[in-house]
Amino acid sequence: MSPMKLFATDIDGTFVNDKKIFDQKLFKNILDKMNFNNQFFVAASGRSYKGISQVFKNYMSKYNISLVSQNGASVFVDGQNIFRSAIDPDILEKVFDALPELSRKPDRVIFSGDDHTYAPDYQPKSKFTKMNLFDLDLKVVHHFSEINEPIEKIALFWENTDQKLMAEEIISTTHIQGVRATSSGYGAIDIINRGISKAVGLQKLGAYLGLHHDQMAAFGDGENDLEMLYYVAYPFIMPNAPEFIKKQFAKDQLAAADNNNSGVLKTIEKIIYE
Repeated sequence: MSPMKLFATDIDGTFVNDKKIFDQKLFKNILDKMNFNNQFFVAASGRSYKGISQVFKNYMSKYNISLVSQNGASVFVDGQNIFRSAIDPDILEKVFDALPELSRKPDRVIFSGDDHTYAPDYQPKSKFTKMNLFDLDLKVVHHFSEINEPIEKIALFWENTDQKLMAEEIISTTHIQGVRATSSGYGAIDIINRGISKAVGLQKLGAYLGLHHDQMAAFGDGENDLEMLYYVAYPFIMPNAPEFIKKQFAKDQLAAADNNNSGVLKTIEKIIYE
């Protein structure tokens, strides 16, 4: 049997196709086989806990699908949170108050927790529909005091500009420390605590499950997947990933197909049936 006991995958651009769907019959067959083999499936994404759960809602009650959400800032096993790295409320308030004053305000902003996401109301209402695609429990707020749960991530989106540069400008102009900007994996930039990544999420999950990184495989296509791909012993890069990511890995580390052709599932299928 393969030494791989845990398979972690990014979602957008990796597990789901460009229409945000996947081969559910093949996925069920693989989960059944993984259960038999005592192997673990993990979804690792920049999405929130509820955003990931929505993707796997037909399987969460029957199968043990662990979730590494918010780019590693929150980890769930059997629906229970085992790790959370919430941003300091003082930092959150500084960013909340500073955003409307920027010369180039973000086109979309959300403050994301495990239970809800919060959108400041200075944004055009037309933007809220796009936010709901990934964050179903969206609350529109006027004051920071209306946010009443731990927040692991601030997601920002600018059109036609260098998003990471803009996010780093916010960090610099507000003089906040202890956070960093990273790709969300679905077109935005996330501000999360410094030292947090999908790799850290997998490390916390592995410690909980009694697994080491040399028993883990991971699939990804984006910049926010790199730490995770470096961490595991068996990284797989999607053929649809940008060239600057693919060139960092060997050719035999490419997944069996791209995200539009069930590359993650086909690769796992080949491994677990060996």
